[in-house]
Amino acid sequence: MLIQTKNCNFLIEGSAEQTGCVLIKANSQEELQRFFGSSLIKYTGNSDYPFEVFACKQEFANALILMVKEIEYSDFDFETLVTA
Repeated sequence: MLIQTKNCNFLIEGSAEQTGCVLIKANSQEELQRFFGSSLIKYTGNSDYPFEVFACKQEFANALILMVKEIEYSDFDFETLVTA
């Protein structure tokens, strides 16, 4: 799953290592820290998603709720999204 916010791009993958967990990769260490502060953030060196963290699905769901609450549409321009 890909999630793009104003501050960060996230790539979420199922975890083969831990059942009930996901691997969250991101291009911003600060945003991972903000959403998953209690978890260990690793530097991967990947150019697109250089940081990653393991989180249980419940912790990930809580982070998604925070992301949705931060959605701001005051600058939303529908005209630029419509293609003819």
